[in-house]
Amino acid sequence: MSASRLMALVAAVLACSIATAAELEPIKEGDTLTGKLRLVPTRHPNGTKIEAYQIVSRPRAMPKGDDFCDYDKGATTFHLFTMKDALRKQLDPLLGKTVSVKVIGLFCSETAWHIGDVAVPQWELVPK
Repeated sequence: MSASRLMALVAAVLACSIATAAELEPIKEGDTLTGKLRLVPTRHPNGTKIEAYQIVSRPRAMPKGDDFCDYDKGATTFHLFTMKDALRKQLDPLLGKTVSVKVIGLFCSETAWHIGDVAVPQWELVPK
């Protein structure tokens, strides 16, 4: 391979990686989030047991202005808050499956209680 072809290939690869980071589809309140649902058992640093329902999706850009976001890589893990038993009962049969939720509220994870890139305190399951 000639030097000029090698340089062109390197330039093309770099251009694709830069474009990918800049072109992440943004997510905002009211959008639908789709991905695989999983349950993440963990512990808070104070020892409290945490079971977090999480959607794993393709990388999504977060709205600017939140100091806790990593805007360069995008968010892929979304922690669905389940403070009521009814919400957990909705999600339990869907574990391991692809689900969609309407995001009513979201923010970048800020504490050890938030499991994943983004905390989603309010959401609605979107029926298939």
